[in-house]
Amino acid sequence: MTNKTLMLLGILLTSAIMGFSQSKLTEEQKKEFKAKQEAYKAKLNLTDEQATKMDEINMTYLEGLSGLKQSSGSKLSKLKKFKSLSSERDSKVKKILTEEQYKIYKEQQKEMKEDFKEQRSRS
Repeated sequence: MTNKTLMLLGILLTSAIMGFSQSKLTEEQKKEFKAKQEAYKAKLNLTDEQATKMDEINMTYLEGLSGLKQSSGSKLSKLKKFKSLSSERDSKVKKILTEEQYKIYKEQQKEMKEDFKEQRSRS
């Protein structure tokens, strides 16, 4: 169950924040990302019940992202849908995490977003 949660979080973070599919990452990036996943999970310290609920939330979110990637809408409409999906996910996550866990969750998202911006500026 725990490994499944980590994998879903990894896919989620990769798709949503980094904008890469796993196949586009180099081996070094995959190793670095896996290490970040482990640190992320350790910081959140999820219970089994929380992990199960996070799996469900992330699966719904990933399905939405998959549909978004395949849609033929404009960039603006895709951005609006992405923000809507992210907002919906965050509100669900907030309900299952403690206040402290949610704070850590948001900090980790911010760090990942900053890492992504840094990587894009190097490209």
